[in-house]
Amino acid sequence: METLSSDLGNLAAKILQVLQENCPRKSKYGNDMKQKQDLISPVCCLYKHTRGIPTDRGAISMGYDAFRMLIRGTDNSHALCLHLCDGSSQFHVYSKKGWVSFCPDKDALIVTVGDQTQAWSGGLYKHVLGRAVFKGEDEDSISMAFLYSSPPNATICCSKTRKGKTLSLGQQAILAIISTLVYHVLVYFYKRF
Repeated sequence: METLSSDLGNLAAKILQVLQENCPRKSKYGNDMKQKQDLISPVCCLYKHTRGIPTDRGAISMGYDAFRMLIRGTDNSHALCLHLCDGSSQFHVYSKKGWVSFCPDKDALIVTVGDQTQAWSGGLYKHVLGRAVFKGEDEDSISMAFLYSSPPNATICCSKTRKGKTLSLGQQAILAIISTLVYHVLVYFYKRF
């Protein structure tokens, strides 16, 4: 579980970096992230979805779920949420303006934006909450949500960042050959002495 959490944290950090690089607006907080930082370490939430809910009761519970998600979603401040919901029949996204549902692919990783990202983007990216929905399943199912917050000392810059030099394929091949030669020389001296 720690490996999965670490991998998801690294992925979320990369996604957040891409969002920051492509954000043309300035944060209303300046360059520092000055909102509540209750959540420093990532949080992994596992949800159990029970089978056998009647269709009419399921439709009624969707309205309650929307309210519950909007209320519960304010508990954990986060920048991004990664949803793993393998085999879900639908995915619902809730915002202040309403909700929308779609059918994700089988192995989809769904990313939703949190309140921290909305704050530093100046409202360009909107905070939404997501929930996997399993309909017509013969057995109980689980889904996972991974809440990621950027570190409290992270500076958020919404302007275009300076990009490093990219290496061509030929340069990468030369670098690989040189690295291999250096490795063999080091091994030779290590065995020799």
